[in-house]
Amino acid sequence: MRHDVTPSPASLSAEEMTAALTAAATLSGSELKRAATHLVTSTGLPGRADFARHITLTWAEVPDTGRALTAEVNLTALRADEEVYLTGADEKLLNLALSYATGRPVHLDAYLNGFGHQTGLRVLEAHIIGMGMEGFLAAAAGGPRLDDLNALHAELGIAGDAQ
Repeated sequence: MRHDVTPSPASLSAEEMTAALTAAATLSGSELKRAATHLVTSTGLPGRADFARHITLTWAEVPDTGRALTAEVNLTALRADEEVYLTGADEKLLNLALSYATGRPVHLDAYLNGFGHQTGLRVLEAHIIGMGMEGFLAAAAGGPRLDDLNALHAELGIAGDAQ
């Protein structure tokens, strides 16, 4: 990607958008912004044209690596956009991300109910990031109930691992 031309947000793949969002959050120095970004990048939104409408791209100097494309998302406008289709999990993650980004707490019981273990893990990781405890604490998937689920999947012939 040329560093003298700013691409259209809609032209970025999900991976490129995720990298740009992550770069902006890292450069911000804010754990809360990083936590919000961790949640947003867990959704199916990056890489979609309706998501891209709420993105501003810029080039920024990144220490030790040079220039990087950064993406800022207007979470308030994204959440208010009735033309953006959200799955149930994406809507919950977006609301939690908005909570981190704006400092407005939400009642977690209304948002965490019904998450699968992978999405629950992402929420725990975001909370660890938001508390400034990344590197001190780690969340990991695993445990006897997940082992039982994986065994059941194997017995039923379902490919893959529940993790």
